[in-house]
Amino acid sequence: MSDVSRRTGTDTVKRGLAEMLSGGVIMDVVDAEQASLAEAAGAVAVMALERVPSDIRRDGGVARMSDPTMIEQIKAAVTIPVMAKARIGHFVEAQILEALGVDYVDESEVLTPGRRGPPHRQVGVHRSLRLRRDQPG
Repeated sequence: MSDVSRRTGTDTVKRGLAEMLSGGVIMDVVDAEQASLAEAAGAVAVMALERVPSDIRRDGGVARMSDPTMIEQIKAAVTIPVMAKARIGHFVEAQILEALGVDYVDESEVLTPGRRGPPHRQVGVHRSLRLRRDQPG
């Protein structure tokens, strides 16, 4: 087991970082150049992402954990805290991010519409109601 996985932050450290970030701007970035620009512009932290949420919504799909090499490049480029996302329930992604030494792991996902038009469930509900009504009781 590595030293990184054995260490834990104290309550003071955890609360101190949260207080430091409070009221500041956390910029979404997809590479080290964007991270450097965000730091120069006054961001208090950066969120290292595979794709920004607007691109995910436009293109569809889901957000995945960022490439570990890219996260290391971002960490090397800035002095502000670096955050990264792990998909909900994907604990191995969170462990990888922890081993990389990111300052915060955000376990969340960007929701995208599945398709245009009425929700799929609604079509299925109407159909199942018709089937039940037509069946002899």
